[in-house]
Amino acid sequence: IDEHNQEVYFLGHQAKMIKIWLMIAVFLVSGCANLNLHPDTGNTTAPQTKPEDAVIPPQANQHLNEIATIDHFKLSGRIGIQMQGYGLSGPIQWQHSLETDDIDLYSPLGSKVAQINKTEDGVTLTSQDGKIYKAQDTESLTQSTLGWRIPFTSLSDWVVGRPAKGIASNISWDDAGKLSKLTQDGWEISYMEYQSQNHYVLPSKINLRNAEMNVRLVIENWELTQTIVSQNTP
Repeated sequence: IDEHNQEVYFLGHQAKMIKIWLMIAVFLVSGCANLNLHPDTGNTTAPQTKPEDAVIPPQANQHLNEIATIDHFKLSGRIGIQMQGYGLSGPIQWQHSLETDDIDLYSPLGSKVAQINKTEDGVTLTSQDGKIYKAQDTESLTQSTLGWRIPFTSLSDWVVGRPAKGIASNISWDDAGKLSKLTQDGWEISYMEYQSQNHYVLPSKINLRNAEMNVRLVIENWELTQTIVSQNTP
């Protein structure tokens, strides 16, 4: 009986882990789906803010202008999540363009846990056991895989250190004009560290939190076209 109970517990725990990894995957893809780097307004960099956040320092405007043209990137690092008493972490590789996203998530031992591909035709998620989940949009995918809908986010903007299109609040900047914290789409995004290379200053440690999840993203390497930005580069 004890062995049977242990096996049931293990299978239940494994199912919970797979579900959380799927949640990480669809969270990332939902971030990609809301990308808008070229609004129709004349000012393409200043975020929409609530009245209490309306003042944007000159250094911040300058920094936002510098990173406004970043619309293709590759990054690698580690992602960790805490949710409902469970914690997971592992390597991540993400290649992003205006039209597509390819994201690979790995276990701490290096085995691929999930592969996500987003094109203009929809989103496909392949899990570790080979199951394939398809949807036309991220909200439908989260509904079918998790049973509830993850709010749309804009991680592909947040990850380079800028607010996404739409209203952001509680925005704070450091002395150099880089984002320190903001709240948008139900998420609180905090920037702990940045890294610099050539003319770009990009995040290396980001924490994202809402009422149900806490996500930590550590970016070890950036690639922008032919320029590689490394956290370990002098």
